[in-house]
Amino acid sequence: MIKLYIKLQQFVSKRTFNCCLQKAKIYNHQFLMFPKSCDELFQCRLFKKKFLGTSTRFLYLFWDKVVVNKDSNRKKADRIFNIENTKRIVWKYTTEQPLKLKGITFDNGNVEQEYFGEEDVLRELKKHISKLFFQAKVQEEYLALQVIGQGNYALVLELQHLHSNQKFASKCIDKKKLQTIEQGMESVLNEIQMMRILSPHEQLINLIEVYEGDNNIYLIMDLAQGGSLYKEMKNRFTLYNRKEIQKIMYQILSGLKYIHSKGIMHRDLKPENVLFKEKGNIDSLTIADFGLSVKVDSYPYLYPKCGTPGFVAPEVVNMIDKTQSYTTACDIFSAGVIFHILLLGEGLFVGNGHQEILKMNKQFQVDFERNKYQQIDSDARDLLFRMISQDPEQRYTATQCLIHPFFRNENASQFLIKTQDSPTKVSFDHYLDTYNSPDQKLMNKGSKNLSIVTRTPIYAPKASTPELPKQNSIMEELSPLSSFSLDQQRNEKNKEDQFQFPITK
Repeated sequence: MIKLYIKLQQFVSKRTFNCCLQKAKIYNHQFLMFPKSCDELFQCRLFKKKFLGTSTRFLYLFWDKVVVNKDSNRKKADRIFNIENTKRIVWKYTTEQPLKLKGITFDNGNVEQEYFGEEDVLRELKKHISKLFFQAKVQEEYLALQVIGQGNYALVLELQHLHSNQKFASKCIDKKKLQTIEQGMESVLNEIQMMRILSPHEQLINLIEVYEGDNNIYLIMDLAQGGSLYKEMKNRFTLYNRKEIQKIMYQILSGLKYIHSKGIMHRDLKPENVLFKEKGNIDSLTIADFGLSVKVDSYPYLYPKCGTPGFVAPEVVNMIDKTQSYTTACDIFSAGVIFHILLLGEGLFVGNGHQEILKMNKQFQVDFERNKYQQIDSDARDLLFRMISQDPEQRYTATQCLIHPFFRNENASQFLIKTQDSPTKVSFDHYLDTYNSPDQKLMNKGSKNLSIVTRTPIYAPKASTPELPKQNSIMEELSPLSSFSLDQQRNEKNKEDQFQFPITK
């Protein structure tokens, strides 16, 4: 096998995405050695089959397209495959086991262009191109293990990569179900675009690859094996001490700092959308679910009034003119509500049912003169008030929060509330049982009377989900919607194989 020697060098793209990319120089005769342009992600040499033999092609990957040349001077493109008009990419594999990559096909719906290359080259290309273009035949890369979450129009599976054995999560989105949701497909494409811009970052659930079958879209993402912050709160036997709260909030704010640096708002931050990559490791926190995320400057926004009652910033929930804009300060407010829960064992707005909570949220019914606020540690109280200010212009940014004395004062008492007003685990559990997201749903077509668009957290299933008894019986036994379909493509010769599970076309 040809050895690859990779030197990674950070550089910043001059495109509007302003994303930090990994620039790779790979010493191999199949990879090109001349300099890259400022927004080029990858380049390699492939081959095109002809009637007699093959001819060389030079491939250049950019953020929004793939350019294929017949020669290396770049003066004239032989083919250009834009993300917008390329239906999907189909990878070609050998027939023998284990499967090996041998080619790539660009399908625009009418014409297919096929290229071949060595597996090492194609694997490196796949690593760069896989989250930018839709791909086909996910079953040739992944094996489904179990269901780990369920939402209104999507199911989350735990998958195992067939080549590396690494485990991932896959958000499987039903395309027919999307048709019943206002701007449903636009919402999914926006989510993919936001994750493409943001990935990778250690404080986020990162997008790895995107696949599309006849019935479903698959987002392959990091697997969070530690569950959600909400679940972790419920399973604890004690309340959080100062050091634990510092760790949780610092990681949340670090994630927000990065998200906001890309000009993006999350817009649905809550305990269900804060996950731990590792079980029992409080230092492995990540932010998940970018289904309501948008660019700050892309107003009028997709779903301008959105979020979860009790966590939505006042300027969002009280929005009248839906063509107006707001800022990343809306996420700081939501993070402040999480901080409030960790400190006091209850949310900022406590009511009976989400409608009452939403009303209190709109009217900002909070009495900061209550004794419980006066008894909070001074550093914690100051940071809390600066995060949940009713006026977004008065709120701290994520950067300002991260340098607040609350995170620097390591000698302070571990007890954040020093009186009998300190919350108990019983009162904390009662709040967690009663506050939570009701059966939240994205706005259905015709449901214009809904005042706010919310989403069910798909990483926090309402009931436990069993492991799959047999891989090839998942279709009949598990149903995320009305019928469980993962674009099954049955292979008759492997019909008896209990360990083969095809999950898309």
